[in-house]
Amino acid sequence: MRLAYPVLWPRLGRDASQEQSVKTAASLARQGVEVTLILPRGRRDPALGAQDLRSWFAVEGDFQVIQVPTRWGGPHLASSCLWLLQLFRSSRLRSAELLYSRVPAMIGAGQVSPIPFATEQYRLWPDEWPFLRRHVRRTARHRRCLGYILHSGFAADSYRKAGVPEGKLLVAHNGADLAPDAPGRSAARNRLGLPAGAAIAVYAGRMNERKGLDQILALADLRPGTLFLLVGSEREGAIEAEARRRPNVRIFGWQPPQRLPLYLAAADILLIPPSSEPLERFGSSVLPMKTFSYLAAARPIIAPRTPDLADVLADGGNALLVDPGDPELAAAALDRILGDRSLARRLSDGAARSALDFSWDARAERIAGFLRRRLAEPGPACR
Repeated sequence: MRLAYPVLWPRLGRDASQEQSVKTAASLARQGVEVTLILPRGRRDPALGAQDLRSWFAVEGDFQVIQVPTRWGGPHLASSCLWLLQLFRSSRLRSAELLYSRVPAMIGAGQVSPIPFATEQYRLWPDEWPFLRRHVRRTARHRRCLGYILHSGFAADSYRKAGVPEGKLLVAHNGADLAPDAPGRSAARNRLGLPAGAAIAVYAGRMNERKGLDQILALADLRPGTLFLLVGSEREGAIEAEARRRPNVRIFGWQPPQRLPLYLAAADILLIPPSSEPLERFGSSVLPMKTFSYLAAARPIIAPRTPDLADVLADGGNALLVDPGDPELAAAALDRILGDRSLARRLSDGAARSALDFSWDARAERIAGFLRRRLAEPGPACR
């Protein structure tokens, strides 16, 4: 199966969407799919090859990379539509059997794709922008549309309600890199210069006002005896400024994929901000990728009780879930884990077991199987 995978970014960056696309491409390649990532390249953009991406994102997989000179690209809707249309009119897709992309503009532009296509989405676009429902439905019914791949059952419901046929929906949660050689807690703390006997809670991810980090800072105020690590800072923003006022909060910069597991291994508890705002107000955090890295780290997790996380996290099984927006409840959950070794061990074991089901390879196997089945069906995917 030969798959063309257009993206919007011309340069290597730290955005989760880049990491997710490259890890998807690499894991599909490990399943035997011939994957070609197609990057836009402006006049001032650097030359990039597959090895550059493999090194930056610490992945293995024999995918290919081509760069296409263009005036377009980037995250804006208009430019991303023009970038896709340029590809559709070029010869770049002639050797591919199908086009696969998470570019949001595929919801509309996919209807003019010259080859069978599938689009991967994580946001609830039909709910956020109701006028898109007819485009979602029309694209799904196009004879070349293989289907929609969604990152959560919660997101899939949005597309199902918009009229996407069940046979063209696949829920494929993101994955984690399983790291059997990850250091133990004591070794990780020693390498990072962290106190061996401290109670440590870790958040790893983007730092801005949209991530609900105010709830973690409020939790730090309630539990001054716990050391909180915020890992992933890229600049001195409002969250960093607030965090530095607290003696029990430490800030660490963005970490490359091969180093991040060291910080997770040092934790007693891993934190997904116990807030509903990233999902309900901003919509940009739907079942965040950190959830899967946390599971692979095999540490107890505290997370908000939200419908997207319910896909993956089970209260008392692999995490403790708390009602969002109430730091006192999060503090009580933290106390439970720190005060009950058997509970902490049970949650850690549950996380490790869950991670086996949410590896990148398991995800790629599901996606590749879905695409092969859809391509083999007569009629809908014909050229």
